This record gives sequence, structure tokens and C-alpha cells, in this order.
Amino acid sequence: MTDTKIAQQAPLNFQYYQRKEGRWRGRFRFAITDVEALAASGLGRLDRWSLRMTDLLSRSGKAVLATTLDATTRREQNEVLHTTRLSIFGVTLLRSDETMCLDADGRNLVMKGRQSAFPWLAKPVEWIAPGAIAEDHDGAVYHIPFYGTTIKQEMRMTPEGLEMTQTSPFSKAVVVLQRQGPLA
Repeated sequence: MTDTKIAQQAPLNFQYYQRKEGRWRGRFRFAITDVEALAASGLGRLDRWSLRMTDLLSRSGKAVLATTLDATTRREQNEVLHTTRLSIFGVTLLRSDETMCLDADGRNLVMKGRQSAFPWLAKPVEWIAPGAIAEDHDGAVYHIPFYGTTIKQEMRMTPEGLEMTQTSPFSKAVVVLQRQGPLA
């Protein structure tokens, strides 16, 4: 059986990730959209400072989000592996390793992650987030716990690349990821 036939017989959530396997990279734009909501969020001073600095530094145009997606290694376990690295001027601000556990229904999933953020004073944070592949199978939505709130992350293929939009009660981030090549 050819790889194409195998892919067509795979659950749709797996097919979605298989088409996106590889290394991706794009310019990251982040903005605090509601200063009052950030102040009222209950976040600690260091976390609010970190978000404000990310806002300020991302305006330089030098913030880069780099990801990898591996839909092959753990296919038998119905899992997809993903990494994320956010850097500005080459300094890593956030690292995250995620495993997407794909539901047999072909659409839903649970993402389990472990992330570390700059400054590296705190231990890494582990989290669990629900997600779903869009009904047209060309996008995905996740609800990720982050800084004491939930980020809604929407992914969608566009002619320019894989667009990611993250919104929270006090912020918005956008990046258009370009495929860099296969996994090394």
C-alpha cells in the first residue's frame, strides 16, 4: 500500500498533523491588548513584567517562533510530538515540548506540554490542554493554560503559510509559520 493510501485511511486528526510534519519558523508579533485586564489578572509582578517585555521586544520585528512537528515517531501510540521555541535577538524566551494525544474520533485531542520561560528562575510548568481539528480539517483550535489564564490558539493554513493566532483576556499574538524543511 502506498504512503498516500495509508495517509488517506488514517484518522483525520492524524492526517492533519502528518501534512504539517517538519520544521517551521516565523516572525512572532505579541501585544498587550488590555492593560487593565492584565493588571486585574492576578499575575505576579515578574509575570506581568515578562509579558510587557515580550510586547516591547516583539515590536523590534526580531521575535522568532520556531517549531518542529513529528507525526511519525509515536504514530503507533496515536501521538504527535511538537516543540516550540520563542526567541528574540537569539535569546530563548520560551521553550515548550508538547505531545498531542489523538482521539479515535478523528477530530479531538489532548495536548500535554512542559514549558520553561525566561528568566529561568522558576521550574518548568506542565499543562494539559484540549484541542480539536477544524471541521474542514485545515486548521485546529487549542485552549492552553498560560500565565494563570487560558489562551485560545487557532491554527489555519493560508497562502502565506501556517497562521497561528493566540488570544487571551489581555493579549494577542500572531505568527505566520513558513515550512523550513523536514525534520533533521
